Amino acid sequence: MANRLKPFDFTQVQTGSIRKRSYRLNIEKLARMPRPTESLQNFYLGLPRLGEAANLLGAAELLAQTALAHAPMLWVVDGEVMELGLSSLIVYLMQRELVQCLTLNGEAAVRDYELAFHGATVEDVGEGLSDGQLGLTRETGEGINSILNEGVKRGFSLGECIGRGILDRQPRFFAQSLLATGAARLVPTTVHVSLGADGFQRYPGADGSMIGKGSLKDAQILSSFLAGMPPGSLIVTLHGDHALGQVLVHALALARNLNDQLKGINYLSLGAAESLPAELTPFGRTMRLGGQLELMLPLLLGALFCLVE
Repeated sequence: MANRLKPFDFTQVQTGSIRKRSYRLNIEKLARMPRPTESLQNFYLGLPRLGEAANLLGAAELLAQTALAHAPMLWVVDGEVMELGLSSLIVYLMQRELVQCLTLNGEAAVRDYELAFHGATVEDVGEGLSDGQLGLTRETGEGINSILNEGVKRGFSLGECIGRGILDRQPRFFAQSLLATGAARLVPTTVHVSLGADGFQRYPGADGSMIGKGSLKDAQILSSFLAGMPPGSLIVTLHGDHALGQVLVHALALARNLNDQLKGINYLSLGAAESLPAELTPFGRTMRLGGQLELMLPLLLGALFCLVE
């Protein structure tokens, strides 16, 4: 027969002083109620130094350190950034010389083109599936393929072609175009497509050899940029596209193939961006900032400019 278990005797417990313990929360980390009349800088000073708020401020400090050191920054963007209305923030960063290279997927490039020419993009997928015309708008299909077929023959990459095409034609909203801003400011802007994933590739006049050749050249441009990044540089990823993540992985691998001294590159991912394999991350600091991208990116950039201005 089992013996009855005796209750624990609390009088035998060893206690210690609170002054000798370490705690994650202290008075200095508490949030402060924001006031509408206060400056934006005071808003950030009032955030709690815990959780995602602490990560936000840490990410802003990393961006600020990179900017003040005039170290190169590579930004990796997909179509969701366009869909969430955030491309204008990246354009502003390019104008402030805080983007030394910009990498897009095909969806982002299409949306950038449509926004520049028509001031609207991101079609209704349900409607496009029901009538079978998803991604097959005449103006986009004819325009992009015309630009690519001409430009790639002249030796340009996809990013160079579309950027120069928008800049040369100067449509009504070209100042809001990532690709046109890259072309105007000579910022390498690369476009990496998945064949069959974008409507313009299924449009009459699409030439797979031109699309493939142009995208391959962008892969070479991205790898070359990465191979030349000095310690203290920063890669910022704002995407959830697995294929675009693989583009970055292979470009980094090729960069290391060219430069076995590649090291000290910092890495910051936002939103749904994937982490890179540890074997392929020649990084100094690696940070991840969660939360909804449409909220976190504006908050992050606001904190950045509070630090650098």
